[in-house]
Amino acid sequence: MEFSPILPLFKIQEKKLITLKRAIFLGFFCILLTSLIINALNFGFFYLENFESSLIKTPPNDNSIEIVSNDSQSLIPQPPHPELRDLVIVAGHAIFIGNDFDKVNLENGWILEGFQKGGGFVKIFLEHIRKGVELVVDNKDALLIFSGGQTRPSAGPRSEAQSYWEIAQSLNMFPKEYSSATTEEYARDSYENLAFSICRFREFTGHYPRNITVVGFKFKKRRFIELHRAALKFPIERFNYVGIDPKDKKLFDKDDLYGCRGKLQQKKLHRDPFRRR
Repeated sequence: MEFSPILPLFKIQEKKLITLKRAIFLGFFCILLTSLIINALNFGFFYLENFESSLIKTPPNDNSIEIVSNDSQSLIPQPPHPELRDLVIVAGHAIFIGNDFDKVNLENGWILEGFQKGGGFVKIFLEHIRKGVELVVDNKDALLIFSGGQTRPSAGPRSEAQSYWEIAQSLNMFPKEYSSATTEEYARDSYENLAFSICRFREFTGHYPRNITVVGFKFKKRRFIELHRAALKFPIERFNYVGIDPKDKKLFDKDDLYGCRGKLQQKKLHRDPFRRR
């Protein structure tokens, strides 16, 4: 009896099984190789693009955009006044919405809080502005920042800082073609006046201030020096405060250096009607 017909059938099936395994292995190998090639090409294009962009430079003495990389910093102009070293802050307390700056000393052109009406506060606001301008004009290394956000719904998007700057400009307080003054338009309280103005100074100059002088009410002097300055760890020997009047009020305390709880938190929320961040 012959069994030879069975043996070839068995051998053919074994060859088919081996061929299938090889095909699966070859498929995985091709997928892996393709993936490696694609990643290598992507890396090559990315490196080449960064290398080419790093070669793009602006002409000398040009303060326009300088592209040095692909990050967001390449879209920001160079600081306009890197030579300035000292910071003078005038903290805003109200917003002038009048059109006649000759009548800026009258209350009816201002949006005032209830306690600010009839107490000579408008006169003090103007003295703050004049004092700030006086300090920077006397110091060629100083930048003046008017600080204060869009705190009054009835004033629309006009901020305290913008209002103060317009008063100084309209009343010709600045020397002709003076450019060492700007605004910080997000602060909602005195802590943010200081913190945000320091950040604005860095935006404007490219570095942090050497010395800081704050112009505000006398009753806030201790608050700024002992609480806000301490919270930001700015050296006390390089910090100065110029106070111009009225009666003492206590809001900030050592248990809430950043003004983020209780009455102070509610005050910030009330002074942010346009939900600015």
